[in-house]
Amino acid sequence: MLGASAARATGGIVPSVTGMHRWPLRDAVDIGLGADAGLFGLSGDARWLGFLGGPTASARVMPFRMPLSFELTARLDLGRVPVCNAWGLCLRYLGFFPAAELGAAYLSTQHVAVVATCGVRFIRTLAWSGVSVEPAAAGRISW
Repeated sequence: MLGASAARATGGIVPSVTGMHRWPLRDAVDIGLGADAGLFGLSGDARWLGFLGGPTASARVMPFRMPLSFELTARLDLGRVPVCNAWGLCLRYLGFFPAAELGAAYLSTQHVAVVATCGVRFIRTLAWSGVSVEPAAAGRISW
């Protein structure tokens, strides 16, 4: 999420958890459905506190013989997002904040991966409407 130093601040780092079930379509292609939940603004300043969570859908492809996959994910998150102005006044909005992200994952073993993604989230509130850019790094465990 855009942080405190951004022109339209909406929060900060979002630790989150995603659970997903995947179905193989072909040898190197699968799709997944699940849910995610994240909380941000944990730095001690209550004005940044927010949450996002909802259903998630993903498509993954491994086009090479190496342990690298590429992913496209859609998130239909509901939540509470603070939007602050240049004077530090923050309004909190409950609403629907969908996101889409592209990512790449390196599978270090069959069940462990390191993932890098970059997503965009649509923010529409009474104070401001626009797109939040969300780069992320994650670890993934599967079984």
